[in-house]
Amino acid sequence: MTKDAIPRLRYEALDPALQAFLKPTVDRLGYLGEFFQVAGHVDGAVPAFMQYTGAVKTPLADAHNEILALTVCRMLEADYEMIQHERLSRRLGFTLEWIAAAEGRDGSHPSSLGDDERALQALAQAAIASHGLRCGPELQMVVSLLGHQRAVAAMMQIARFAGIAMMCNAFALELPVPSVFDEVPNP
Repeated sequence: MTKDAIPRLRYEALDPALQAFLKPTVDRLGYLGEFFQVAGHVDGAVPAFMQYTGAVKTPLADAHNEILALTVCRMLEADYEMIQHERLSRRLGFTLEWIAAAEGRDGSHPSSLGDDERALQALAQAAIASHGLRCGPELQMVVSLLGHQRAVAAMMQIARFAGIAMMCNAFALELPVPSVFDEVPNP
């Protein structure tokens, strides 16, 4: 797809209510993400999407949400969302080793992850690889470790991140910031 097939909305072109809704995010990031520049074309979708995001994220710990995001986005080659979650993971205090293991990068070591994190990663990998089929053992392990409510939230997050990944890839979204693995350290 060519990037000009769907125009990117500037912040000033968004509906005033959506501008107000996104202002904290834009202030925190320092830019209006291209995802919102595209999604802003559908009235009411962004606030509804963010409300859903909050609901499925709440039962899970930050590490659980980030392991799911990084695993799914890496598997689906969704650099836009993966880089956003790498950067969020750093702000949350996770090490580069943890992020690399969460993404399953070559040379990373799963021992950087806790048992619950490895179980969630295995569930995400199985669900994505099999389109949600044949992931019963991995789902049962998550239920055993985290309970059924968190297992359901995890599956909802996996589906959410898969949807985001597909949209990011289809719309050829790009970030104005690099991967944490591509940043040059300050001397």
